[in-house]
Amino acid sequence: MKTLLVVTHEVKEYSTWKQAFDEGEQMRNDAGLKLVGVFQAADNQNMVTVITEAPNVEVAQGMTTHPELKATMEKAGVISAPEFKVLNNVN
Repeated sequence: MKTLLVVTHEVKEYSTWKQAFDEGEQMRNDAGLKLVGVFQAADNQNMVTVITEAPNVEVAQGMTTHPELKATMEKAGVISAPEFKVLNNVN
């Protein structure tokens, strides 16, 4: 069963956020996450959604409370509370 972690939040400046996001690749890899894609809202380029595939629900949920995540998001310029969704593919 495929498990996705979907994170949506608003950022101060997309280009600054994207640079910090790219620098976090090793943290995502170490957690076992595979990037599916980065998306911007059609009406607000600073509203960002990141979709990653996780090996299981526990890994996806663990990433939402990862000790480095809050500091990384602050450094990246996240200005809204992140919305986390852990989804299982049912097909």
